[in-house]
Amino acid sequence: MKRFFLILTILFIGCKEEKTFADDIVLSFPKGENLTFQQFNEGIGENGTGIIYIGKDTSKINVQYFQSIIPAPPPPPGYEFGSVDIGKQKMMSSCFHDASNRIKDSEKPVRFDSLSEKNVKIVAKIKDTIPKYAFNYDTQTLKKYKAFPIFIKNISGQKLILTEFKNLPLTVLNEKNKWQTIWNDNAFVCGNSRWQYRYWEFNPDEIMVLSVNYLTGKNRAKFKIWTGNSSSDEFTMNYDKQIVKNQRNYFEVK
Repeated sequence: MKRFFLILTILFIGCKEEKTFADDIVLSFPKGENLTFQQFNEGIGENGTGIIYIGKDTSKINVQYFQSIIPAPPPPPGYEFGSVDIGKQKMMSSCFHDASNRIKDSEKPVRFDSLSEKNVKIVAKIKDTIPKYAFNYDTQTLKKYKAFPIFIKNISGQKLILTEFKNLPLTVLNEKNKWQTIWNDNAFVCGNSRWQYRYWEFNPDEIMVLSVNYLTGKNRAKFKIWTGNSSSDEFTMNYDKQIVKNQRNYFEVK
């Protein structure tokens, strides 16, 4: 009987999830919001990033998103805000930060650091639903999507020089048994000729908090969050197989 109990104890310990740096981070947001799944191509024309927070003070983080990584230009001289502008600003301030002030410009092309499991740790909290806010300027509507949080910590002990970005894609284990990067749209994205001249510094022990929208569908597959050569643990999620066929380009994670 003692031996049987010992075996059960070992099995329980072996199955118990390992504690991560993200477990004690509290994300604060209004409960009871009407969140929806983002449909394929629904996000085209929407503004905003998936970045919630970058820093070391993670005792309590409000779920608000940076509208942009690069500060927007000031309004033209003499511009006066009307009641519509003020109302929109109030609505936006509850869901969005101002633009990040971390982006720096360089006169020469920047040599970016490569991310790997040696310098960053990625944790995906697939069971924790949080809101993902996005504003569509064409329709002047605020969208609230079902998303889950991603936590990325700099464990390298040194500054990492990184390129600007807005959102993280998903990677799915496809029918070829390859990890394929997918987006929830097939929009054509124009390149930025200045991307090599803009950078930001990810300091030692800093943590990025982001979100990724859930997919919806009747199929099931294995997914990961990849950035550079580092990935989260794999997880299973619903999706529609057609999203893989609808991708504009095929990107495979090596």
